[in-house]
Order: sequence, then structure tokens, then C-alpha cells
Amino acid sequence: MLKQTSILFTILIAFLICNVSNGMVVKEKINSNNNFVFLAKFCFSTTPGASLSYVGTAANASTSIYIYNDWASEWGVGSNSKYSCLERITASTPQTNSSQLSANSSRVLLPEDHQRAHFWYVVAANCESEVGEVDFTLTLLNGGGLWSAQFSYDEQGLEALYLVYFFVFLVLTAYTALTAFKLYKSNAFHPMIKILSGVIILEFLSVFVLLCNYGSYSHNGTGGKGAQGFGELLDLAAQLLFILLLILIAKGWAISRVTIDEKRIVLGAMGVLTVLYFIMFVWIKAGENPAATTYMYDTVPGIILLVARSLAMLWFMWCGYNTYLEETHPAKRNFYTVFGIAFVAWFLILPIICIIAAAVEPWVREKTVLAFYVTTNALALVGVSFLLSPSRSGEYLASATKTSSEEYTSITTKSYDESF
Repeated sequence: MLKQTSILFTILIAFLICNVSNGMVVKEKINSNNNFVFLAKFCFSTTPGASLSYVGTAANASTSIYIYNDWASEWGVGSNSKYSCLERITASTPQTNSSQLSANSSRVLLPEDHQRAHFWYVVAANCESEVGEVDFTLTLLNGGGLWSAQFSYDEQGLEALYLVYFFVFLVLTAYTALTAFKLYKSNAFHPMIKILSGVIILEFLSVFVLLCNYGSYSHNGTGGKGAQGFGELLDLAAQLLFILLLILIAKGWAISRVTIDEKRIVLGAMGVLTVLYFIMFVWIKAGENPAATTYMYDTVPGIILLVARSLAMLWFMWCGYNTYLEETHPAKRNFYTVFGIAFVAWFLILPIICIIAAAVEPWVREKTVLAFYVTTNALALVGVSFLLSPSRSGEYLASATKTSSEEYTSITTKSYDESF
């Protein structure tokens, strides 16, 4: 297990080192037949020192660069295709409207706003014909030091967030590895503990990849190519595996019975959920509007994912309720009560996060949502690790595991006591 983990870490580090690309230092070459093309979005804070620099060349001399504030009178008009091209560019920020910025030029602008943070949008437009080919570099910087300068205001603090949870998950992963090793040595490494170990390792790797991405980004405005999506994909895999674990426990596996009740249904349902999660993930990434500030669960694929997760919660509750009614052992009934309440709350956290996302302003939405999301995931994994720790779980796992040594590796009370 340690060897496999080391190999995976090596692959991840190589992936991040070998795939460096631009982040908010946007360097691209576009070729468009449209007369209005979005280039970049950045949220500037109220801290002095912000700057927006443009350097570029355009094949069409009449193509110009326009900048919009997020006011309804500016980007509200500029982003709305029902207006004519002329109306859209006229709504741009006065400092570029009054002094037209040619796409064949270089210029540094100093966005300032002392009231609140604002999203600024950069577009290339040509109302006479088409934008054509534009080769440009945009550098967008906020005021402040290393922890904030390279980041859009809505992302400031995410590096610190993932740094904190890197250490949280590092400790949890180390504890899991130590426990797994002791259980393995004592012939008591039950598949349920293996699944939990897999969830924790996947979540740790997700946080690790995202931390590396944000760490690189904070130094030079660049991040790992695909690292953001890869980290999110690891988190998605951890979520699916965790839901499987919760369903199996709710059905009484290794606690009230030694076999997985309705195994084919469980595997089939999780297979469907996995395929749905993956399709929705690709849909969200492929169809994501870079100019939008909408939370992912306010989109069509996000809503479908939310419904799927809610159905998984109802399934979990149904399984847990039936298992509780069938169980007569006091310690096990108490476990099901605590476990059921705790993880119904975990399932409900995502809808609550969606409500919070709808309530907060766009310029603080991403960091607020991610702070809630990562924190609740960490608490959930710490909670289930505590409930299934050898020092606690021996009493309600022992009688089930003694019943059938053929179904899976026996986990006796003695072996748990010896491991700690």
C-alpha cells in the first residue's frame, strides 16, 4: 500500500511539473469570425496597486480592446447579445471608451474602486467586420503581497485554505495508514476499512493537487495545466466512494450482517451514479462560460447532480432506518442513531451550500462555498474515522465478523485491541 501511494505521489508531482501553463497571465492567440469576443475576467479588490496590462497584435487593424466593469450599465449591456455591437462597445468603461485601445498596442490600466471589489471583463471587438486573429498577453494583478496579488479577489484566500487542509488531511492520512498497517499485520484489515482508507487518500491527493496549483499560481500567475480539473476529479471520486461506504454501513454490512444485502442493486446504483457524476462533470467543464459568475449547482448539470445526490441521501436514510429496526443489540442501535443523524447532515450540507452561494455576492462566492465544502468534507471523514476506529468499533463489529470468516477477513475485538 505504501509503495502504491509513493508511485502515485511521484506521478502527481511529475504531472504538475511537466504541465505548466498560463493562469491569470492570459497568453493566447484567437481567430474569430465574430465581432465581439470575450478574452478574460478578473475581480479587482479595493486594495491599492491593482493593474491590468495588455500587449498584443491583431491582423485586423480596426479590432480594439474594451474593458467593462460589472455594473449593469456596463457588462450588463456588453454581455447581452440582443444589443448591437456599437451599443455594446459604447457601454464599456469610460477610460477605454474615450481613448480607444487598439488591439495592436500595449497599455497598462490601473483599476481603482474604494467601495467594493468588482469583476472586470476584457473583450476584443470590431463592429466594422470581424475580430479576426489577435495574439495577446493580458496580465491582471491585484494590490497586496504574495498571497493576494496574482489572485482574482473571489479566489483570494484559497491557497491558505488548501494549505490548512493539506495538513489536516496529512495527519488523517498518516493515522489511516498506521491503522491500516496494524490491522493488516493482525489479519484484521476489513474491506470496509479499505474503502475508508481509499476515500481519505483520494481526498488528500485532491487537496494536494489543488494546493500545488494555487501555490504555483501565487508566485507567477500560472498554474498546472489541467491541475484544477484533475484535483476536482479526484474529489469527485472520493465523494462517490464515500457515498458507497455510507450506503454499505447503513445496510448493516460488517455490523448487523456479514454479507452485502442486495449487492447487485448497490453496485448497479453506484455504477449509474458514477456515470452520471462523470457526465455532469464533463458537461460542466466543457460548457462552462468563462465570463459567468454563476455557481456550478445553479447550472443544468449542477442541478442534475444535486438531485442525484439527494436521491442517494434518501436511499441512505431508507437503508439506515430498516437496519435500525432489524437490529436489537443496544450498542449497534446507538451506533446507527449517531451515524444516521451525522451523515444525513453531511448529505444536507450541499443544498445548504447552494443556498449560501445564492445568498452571497459573486465576488466572495467561490471562496465562501469552497471553505464550507472542504471543511464539511474534512469533518465527515474525521467523524467516520472516529466512529470506525479500532478502539470504538470492536463492540459492534465483533459479533458480525465472528459469524462468517469466509465472507471476509475476520475482525475480532482482540485484534482491534492489539492494534492500539
